Amino acid sequence: MKSTPIELKYILVLILAFASGTSCAQVKFKQGDEFQRQIVTKSNCVLQRGSQTLHVGSVSTVVKSYKVTDASEKGASFIITTDKLIDTINAMNQNLVYHSGKPADPNSVIQVGLQKMLNNQSIVSINSKGEVLSLKRPVVINDTLLSFAGIQPERLSPGTTLQFMVDFPVSLTLKKGYTWKIATSSAETNYTVYAINGPTTVITYKTSVLGSSLNSRINGSILIDNNTGVILKRYSQSVSTGYEMVNGIVYTATRRTAVTEICNKK
Repeated sequence: MKSTPIELKYILVLILAFASGTSCAQVKFKQGDEFQRQIVTKSNCVLQRGSQTLHVGSVSTVVKSYKVTDASEKGASFIITTDKLIDTINAMNQNLVYHSGKPADPNSVIQVGLQKMLNNQSIVSINSKGEVLSLKRPVVINDTLLSFAGIQPERLSPGTTLQFMVDFPVSLTLKKGYTWKIATSSAETNYTVYAINGPTTVITYKTSVLGSSLNSRINGSILIDNNTGVILKRYSQSVSTGYEMVNGIVYTATRRTAVTEICNKK
């Protein structure tokens, strides 16, 4: 089977990255390192079923800490903790506000569900590329609740990349304007190197996600720490169309989402 020009370009990226010895995907953590990641999500969703239309707007702020409990050349182990959660939901002319610094309303299914996220800890081990090898997660949060609340879920499963790290190699030998594409069975992402300097790299990207209940178009940019592969800042805007289920009823859906992430080493 012959390689396409796109495949050859991506292979070249990999060769340059590993030949230079400065790949972002090579983990360089020390025991005791701790990172704090804040994710702010603004979402507006229109759900429709026949003549019935439901508007749902939300703004959420989630703060998580990633503490390195063990580190070597082979990888590292983390304890991931949700330290703070603020969520505001506007739906059906009602306003719900949840703040993790205050007691949850025991009569609110949403507030009680969100409360379970607070101080919820996951123990994760990764290899030298940032890929999850194993994890222990005591409480699994309902995806429908997270979607309704406009909160970005942290996809932790063996083989995936820890979410505050990049999942591709970037070499300092690459130049501004260089582009490449990564495609899977359900998504296609086009990357462009926007800027490279000594400590950081800026990359912009466009992603198309197809084949699920919601098809999405995403535009974004990421600022990467070249030493660790940690994403220092990420901003994305997305438009998703398809269908969602609410209380067992299927609605057609259009969702617009803006996400801003900032990660700092403590």
